[in-house]
Amino acid sequence: MENPFRPQENVNWPVLAITAASIFISIGLLSFLDQEFDDIYVITSFGATAVLIYGAPKAPFSRTKNVFFGHLFSALIGVAVAWSFRELGIYDDYLWLGVAVGVTAAIVAMLLTDTTHPPGGATALACVYSGFFGLEYVFRPFMLGICVMLAIAYVANKLKAKFETKTD
Repeated sequence: MENPFRPQENVNWPVLAITAASIFISIGLLSFLDQEFDDIYVITSFGATAVLIYGAPKAPFSRTKNVFFGHLFSALIGVAVAWSFRELGIYDDYLWLGVAVGVTAAIVAMLLTDTTHPPGGATALACVYSGFFGLEYVFRPFMLGICVMLAIAYVANKLKAKFETKTD
């Protein structure tokens, strides 16, 4: 049986270094803001987004449109579900249902709009489960964080292009 954990051959070290630096800078910056201002700037779904936009930037789910709108639609839906359940007085007793509705609706919205970004499912889940009841949560942490990550990815991908070969 072949070793499934065999290291890659012909690693492009400059590209790998730029990728690692990009992840560190984006997640580090958002985490620093989170800690420094004692407010929410980083969300767990950003870790999965980092895998895609920095580690697999050419994957369909890593397209800017998918990342931006996948998180936007998911955050809007998650906040709407959390708010609706709270207003109906059923948030605490039926949190499980709200989470299921939020994640399902977010994924369906991404499928219908061709903006599927798998971490978007986690974004919807985070909004409902954490009780993000206001639209301010859509803009910060989600959209602010995603814009920071996409800006860093744009610069990183331009830098990586200088080191990639036609076989990469």
